[in-house]
Amino acid sequence: MNTEETGFDAVILGGGPAGSTAATILASSGARVLVLERDHFPRFHIGESLLPATVSIFDRLGVHEQIRERFILKPGGKWLYGEKEVPGDFSRSDRLATFKDHPYSYLVERSEFDDILIKRSVAAGADVRFGCEAVDLVKEGDRVVGVQYTDEQKKRHEVRGRIVIDASGLRSFIPSRLKLRKLTEPHRMGIYAQYAARPTRDDIKEGWFIGQMFYDGWTWLLRLPEDRFSVGTVLTVDRFKRSGHSPESLLEKLVQENPLLREGMTHARKRISDVMVTGNMGNSSEQLAGEGWVAVGDAAYFIDPCYSSGVHLAMKSGAEVADLVLSQQGTLNPQLFDGYQRAMRQHEKTVHRMVDAFYVASRNTSVQKMVTTMQGGYFTRKFVTFVGGDFDRNAGYISRVRMYSKVAASLFGNDSQRAPENDPEYLWDSADISSDDQGVEDFAA
Repeated sequence: MNTEETGFDAVILGGGPAGSTAATILASSGARVLVLERDHFPRFHIGESLLPATVSIFDRLGVHEQIRERFILKPGGKWLYGEKEVPGDFSRSDRLATFKDHPYSYLVERSEFDDILIKRSVAAGADVRFGCEAVDLVKEGDRVVGVQYTDEQKKRHEVRGRIVIDASGLRSFIPSRLKLRKLTEPHRMGIYAQYAARPTRDDIKEGWFIGQMFYDGWTWLLRLPEDRFSVGTVLTVDRFKRSGHSPESLLEKLVQENPLLREGMTHARKRISDVMVTGNMGNSSEQLAGEGWVAVGDAAYFIDPCYSSGVHLAMKSGAEVADLVLSQQGTLNPQLFDGYQRAMRQHEKTVHRMVDAFYVASRNTSVQKMVTTMQGGYFTRKFVTFVGGDFDRNAGYISRVRMYSKVAASLFGNDSQRAPENDPEYLWDSADISSDDQGVEDFAA
């Protein structure tokens, strides 16, 4: 052991959106904050599509103007179901939406976005150390009192604080160490890269996020500054293995053959980054807080990227935990985070139900037609409010959507024969929902 430091109010593991949000709020209030980040910024990251419910946090942190000046305004998102589409125009939320006065967000380059956030933490007074990786917990009895970390020279150090905030992302350092982390079924993975091209669709030119379903998976296409795109797909790990493709060949085949990716950007396109893979994305921790520690963002849980909830959850949870830490002097008891854990679990349950309904629809054309038929009025307002980031205000709506999807799938049959298990092409084929599925309109009404 080379050094030991004590007296920090908070030791934060990770400098991404969750960790930097907590660090800025704490340091701005005079707390002594240490952030340990194993990478150097700027660094590549996925998750470029942001939600309007997060904009108020940008304002609170004092970074909104930088984000507005640098990135692309996002008025909403669209899902393509075959030739049909389900739009989520942020201006069409319900009157109780937290973002009704600012119905927009941004498409961002995460390397620059995260760099803006962590530099704000440094400006607020946080001690941010890059190239430093937590490797072990420091405990007194059952209480976590700090961490041991290695620096860039692989020298080991020990730091202690009133609270250790785990913002380590999918690594989920503390829950993993305490054997609280578990992977969720089915195991899904993401494959993605950046391409140089220009947009060809008007909605993409206007900054909309566009996603397209295929059987039990989906693709995305979104603009980045300087004539670039983020292009990717999410599918099950098992289905990827059976496809016979490498990540590179599968993504390239999607770009050539998937309708959204093929026609959404100019054909004179070029991949300008490595093909990145995130495996077994879904995970959850049995506890989100304990003696001397609390998890925020993806370190607490991650469900699926289909509704772009990751960055919003990260920043929202980071802000809530920072406020709780500031609310109490001296030793921070685990009970302080009881309300936080309940709210996070409600959020997890609500988003999980909507994601479940999403994948039911991806596997069943009758459900897809039901969803497209339900557009307008109440359902559109509630859907927009949900996809805008107000996940905890729509539990009843989400439960109904999930129930309708499962009942419709049961009543009208499962269309899995459209995507036979022994046919790898179904990985990118879009189901045709233009045929008249008898009874769907009546059920949806």
